[in-house]
Amino acid sequence: MYVIHFIDFVLDLVTLDDIYNFNLGTQDSDKWNSGTDLDEFPSISYSHKEQEEKYDIVQLVCSTDGINRFQVLGESPMNTYTFRLTYKCAC
Repeated sequence: MYVIHFIDFVLDLVTLDDIYNFNLGTQDSDKWNSGTDLDEFPSISYSHKEQEEKYDIVQLVCSTDGINRFQVLGESPMNTYTFRLTYKCAC
């Protein structure tokens, strides 16, 4: 089980026992994707290289019901983590 922290860099993945810590992306690596394909969400992606390059993609979804969510969608392919942020500011 992991906890996600937003710190000086963008995403930090930490095990619940605080033993393992993975930096998934830095702010200076951000890339904007406007989601021009019909089946594609607008997103911001980040990367970070320690021993292996890691990537994360944060999909931005408009919240029309006033409920804000941050969902972890998974790791696929390896070292690529996808998240979905549903928020009114994504409208």
